[in-house]
Amino acid sequence: MEIDEEKLSNQLMEIEYIRKELENYINVLNNLQATQDNIARALDGFTSLKSNKEILIPYAQDIFIKGNITDLDTALVGIGSNVFKSFSLKVLKEKLESDFKEVNENINSIAQTIQALQERGTKLEEDANKLYESYQNSLR
Repeated sequence: MEIDEEKLSNQLMEIEYIRKELENYINVLNNLQATQDNIARALDGFTSLKSNKEILIPYAQDIFIKGNITDLDTALVGIGSNVFKSFSLKVLKEKLESDFKEVNENINSIAQTIQALQERGTKLEEDANKLYESYQNSLR
């Protein structure tokens, strides 16, 4: 029995492609989970916000100053490139809850994609192994 070298080669290339895709998706998943954790911490922080509560205010890298909360109506949020936008705490909380839900949906979607890729990779590896074993058996 002759081995179908082209078929085996294509399977091995596809397996390698799937491995790289899995690595990329796993990195994205890890980043989304870190984002989700940050959002969850921010949402949890809303419950402990109190006026005149002493907090540590970041001043520079690894430098903090003690301060008191005086305004519980608004918060400044970094939106990129050192640009900040003012939000009411109510709107900010709603935005964070919406972001959390969206990130969670993305995590679920990527998890399903990872599972499908893993299943496809496993099937391809099984097929490639069978093809190679049949070739080895034909040599005996």
